[in-house]
Amino acid sequence: MNKPEIILNVFSSIDGKITTAPNRNVMEWTAAGIDGEANDVTHRLYDELDCDGLVSGSESLIVWGNDWVELEKSIYEPGKSKAYIVFDGKGRIDWSQTEGLLVVTREDVSGDYIEQLESKRISYLQAGRGDYIDLPLALHKLYDSGFRRLGLSGGGGINGAFLRQGLIDEVSLVIAPLAIGGTATPSIFDSPDLTDLGGAARLELKTMKAVGEGSVWLHYKVK
Repeated sequence: MNKPEIILNVFSSIDGKITTAPNRNVMEWTAAGIDGEANDVTHRLYDELDCDGLVSGSESLIVWGNDWVELEKSIYEPGKSKAYIVFDGKGRIDWSQTEGLLVVTREDVSGDYIEQLESKRISYLQAGRGDYIDLPLALHKLYDSGFRRLGLSGGGGINGAFLRQGLIDEVSLVIAPLAIGGTATPSIFDSPDLTDLGGAARLELKTMKAVGEGSVWLHYKVK
C-alpha cells in the first residue's frame, strides 16, 4: 500500500526525554527559556523538511490540555502544512478548536464520537477495529487524501508504535541543552522492549549542526 513519507520531527533533552515528568507539558521548558530554542526550531523544520501535514496523538493533547502552559512569545507556525492530523483511536477528545483538523480513529469507535465529529464538521477517516488504529491502513488513506510527507510529533506512545511497525522514514531530532533523567518520564519512543537486536531501527546520518541557543539538530534517514 502507498503511504506518505513519515518524518519524526521532535525535540528532546540530551537523554531523550520529551517532558519533565509524566503528565507534564514540555512547553514549560520553552516558557522558562531553557530549551535552547529547540521548540521553535523544531516547528520551523516542518517547512524545511517539506511536511504537508503534522501528526500527533491524542495523549499529547490531553496532557497539554490538563497542564496548560502560557508562552509569552508564540512558537513558529509551519506554513506548508495542510492539516493537523490527530490519531485518536479511543475517541477521548471533546474537540473545541477544529480549524485545519483531521482526526484518524478506529472503524468501531463509539457512535457518539462520530456524531461529535460530524456535528462540528471535523474531517475524519477510520482505519482498523479493536484496540488500536490500523496504522498502515490509516497512512494509505492519508496518501489517497493527497498527503505525501507527514511530520510526526507525537508523544512516546504513538512515536513508538510507528517505530515498531517500521513506518518512520526519517528522524529529525533537536536536542535541547537539558538533562532530565527519570524512569517513568516519557521519551522519544515508548514501546515494547526488543527481544533481540534485529528489531532495532538503523539510521544513516544526513545532517548535524548547531541550532538555536545551544541546541543540536540531527537528521537521519532510516535504513
